[in-house]
Amino acid sequence: MIHFDQEIQKIQTMAQSPKKLFLAIRAARELVREYPDEFIAWTTLISAEMDTPEEDYESASKHLFEAFEKFPEHSIFFALGVYLESTFVYPVYDETKIEEIESMLNKMDAKSKGILYYSMANLHQFECPDQYEQYLLKAIEEYPEFPRYYLDLGLYYISNKNIEKGKLYVREGLLRVKECFNEASPLEFEISLYTFIDEEIGGLYMFDEFYKEYREMSL
Repeated sequence: MIHFDQEIQKIQTMAQSPKKLFLAIRAARELVREYPDEFIAWTTLISAEMDTPEEDYESASKHLFEAFEKFPEHSIFFALGVYLESTFVYPVYDETKIEEIESMLNKMDAKSKGILYYSMANLHQFECPDQYEQYLLKAIEEYPEFPRYYLDLGLYYISNKNIEKGKLYVREGLLRVKECFNEASPLEFEISLYTFIDEEIGGLYMFDEFYKEYREMSL
């Protein structure tokens, strides 16, 4: 396993350089083919595919579903695959897709359920807006730690003239933000599928300018 560990370290190092990210993705794909039963090989590949500026969410979602088949105890793979697919790859309301997602809910942990409900809220936002609120409430009920669910629900209420209720949810969301950053002083953490979930989906980490905008809405 020394060779495997060395390859993981090399890929992770390459992935930190925008110029070498494509090479990191290619090397990670080779590693998955060579070690298909190694959990960290899959997470390394998926993290590299989701990184910028070479993000490939279509491939990442495909590999997340494949990883879930191999490691069904990690339901976060399925939840994140659904989020990427429904947000970036094929963001279109589809009854079959909704039924598939709902059939998996009883197999998921709380964090994964929250992401799935959030994904379904986004899928319903334009086609069936009356369901948007209900799915966001379910996301909050399942996983109340993520600010994004409260903030999006707050914006929904504000846009529908339910101002005070909207402000309340925005305030609740801001209370859960862990840290803010700006372009000059970004947060120092390695990009991975887990940090993507916490920042992009959960909103635990947020740019100062967005935090200030939400703060103004809540007053």
